[in-house]
Amino acid sequence: MTTLRYYIIVTFTGAVIMALEIISSRILAPEFGNSVYVWGSIISVFLAALSVGYYIGGRLADRQPRLQTLGRVLCGAAFFQVLVIFFGTQWTASIGNLTAGSPLGTLIAATLLFGPPSLLLATVSPFIVRLAARDLKELGNTAGKLYALSTGGSLVGTLACTFMLIPLLEVHRILGLLLLLTLAVAVLSLVGAIPRERVFSIFALVLAVVAIKAMIGVRHLPSDVLHYEVTPYQTLQVTERDGQRFLYGDRELYSAVSLEDKQASHIYQRYPAAALLLKPDIESMAIFGMGSGGMGTYIRNSVPELELDYVEIDPAVAKLARQYFFFREDVRTRVHLKDARQFLRTADRRWDFILANAYIGLSVPFHLTTLEFFGEVKEHLTTGGVLGINLPTGLENPFSRAIFHTLTTEFATVLAFGVRGAQNVFLMATDHNLPMPKQEMMRLARELDKELDFDPPLLEIASVRLEVVLDPAETVLLSDAYAPANYLVAAGTMPESLKR
Repeated sequence: MTTLRYYIIVTFTGAVIMALEIISSRILAPEFGNSVYVWGSIISVFLAALSVGYYIGGRLADRQPRLQTLGRVLCGAAFFQVLVIFFGTQWTASIGNLTAGSPLGTLIAATLLFGPPSLLLATVSPFIVRLAARDLKELGNTAGKLYALSTGGSLVGTLACTFMLIPLLEVHRILGLLLLLTLAVAVLSLVGAIPRERVFSIFALVLAVVAIKAMIGVRHLPSDVLHYEVTPYQTLQVTERDGQRFLYGDRELYSAVSLEDKQASHIYQRYPAAALLLKPDIESMAIFGMGSGGMGTYIRNSVPELELDYVEIDPAVAKLARQYFFFREDVRTRVHLKDARQFLRTADRRWDFILANAYIGLSVPFHLTTLEFFGEVKEHLTTGGVLGINLPTGLENPFSRAIFHTLTTEFATVLAFGVRGAQNVFLMATDHNLPMPKQEMMRLARELDKELDFDPPLLEIASVRLEVVLDPAETVLLSDAYAPANYLVAAGTMPESLKR
């Protein structure tokens, strides 16, 4: 029976450690994104915690080789998990504000929130090996068996959290469940010594009440929040104020719609209409990154026969577009739930206009920024077809400059337009060599505005066309082999005090 307890303890703690590692990304993502820096910080913190925890666990087991000692340690791990439940979001937000979402801030937040509980949980394996090793001749076999069970538990915890818990439960409920599992192992360790360990037994009971409350409690959202959801990809939020409805992903604004006319309400969402300045006869359009669906709908209002293909990796985004943003599919409007690059590789058609709208926030999908990706896009454009890119920052930003430079390497013509009243810049690229001076483009815009009802009019967009001069030697060329997209984004948003 004692051996079975050992097996259960190492298996459950292994599962909790890895589930905490997975769920930690959903707590950090709203402030720091979901980039390689976030995952690098998380993995580093957990590896460091495991290393220190193994050492401390081994030393502690030699000094106090009693199972109730481990029960006390696990109660400590449970206490730190309670802190994550109640203060994790606030502490992460504070650190994010202080560090502007920098990689350093990610490392600090991951260490503060998840270092202590994972370190204490890591003490379990060497401690149980010490208790279970009754015969030195069987020490290797005992250690191997227990570490195999611990790793097996870690595998189960990883898969269960990734494919079951995150898609089905809110974050605070997942954390409550993990807290309950930790407490179950702590109590199992204290069994037989509960009368002598009265203080820790009561402490575990109190924490169990907290865990249950966290699991069944209702999340209280601000009055302007209509929907809050954690998906395998991001944290989504729908808010409503001042006659507009907004969609946020990891606290970055994706899109906004006016409740009065049900149209995209932010000016940068309307700039893709500028594609008609390069190809006035657009009949088909693909959009990578759906948002509320408002960008394509806005253009279709003036081009009624336009065929639209939305490509979105997160099914929840498409669901919210239908539920809150008046989006509707029809015979000429299709939604494809795929990664944009996978979609292109399996697509057997071409489009007149492809809009890439997936570069918002701190976590940029780097594989959608490279020379090879733009080459695949070009293969799926019709003759004279246009690639449009909405960038959230101007061309003084290192990431925006890298995108522009990479486009100029792949396409014959690349144009940039500043978005009035915003820091966004809208890029257009085509493989046709179009020596169209700004004044000629403005003349064409006047003619098109007589037939099309865009707001802002195409003339206004043409008038903010930028003259761009980049030094290739000082600008990164993004490729599949080298695409430091998230580094460039972080470098562009980091305060000067943190760059030194």
